Amino acid sequence: MLHILNLEDKRNSRSKFLSGGMKCKLSIGIALIVGSKVLMLDEPTSGMDAISRRAIWDLLQQQKSDRTILLTTHFMDEADLLGDRIAIMAKGELQCCGSSLFLKQKYEEKCVRKHYTRHDSKKCH
Repeated sequence: MLHILNLEDKRNSRSKFLSGGMKCKLSIGIALIVGSKVLMLDEPTSGMDAISRRAIWDLLQQQKSDRTILLTTHFMDEADLLGDRIAIMAKGELQCCGSSLFLKQKYEEKCVRKHYTRHDSKKCH
């Protein structure tokens, strides 16, 4: 697991001396090693570089068939890749829930129309 999380060189380090991203990796690794059937992850890749983020995504993809993973994220690409079902919340209220494909179909037209409206209005000024 240390190899997968790229923490081999920190094997003998105390967790209080790890960076924020390394602590997140360590927490995810511990949860997976102990065999938790439900993982609740609050922005698990926040503060990680792109390579570390991708490694965590790959690990969670491999592990999700054996467990339930509930995670929060601000990264839509992360939600798209990892989520079988995605819930969108705003101001503490559930706005919509569904598969990535369902949400894309539901909001694509609205987002495109909003983009062109903004773009056209800039030309008018």
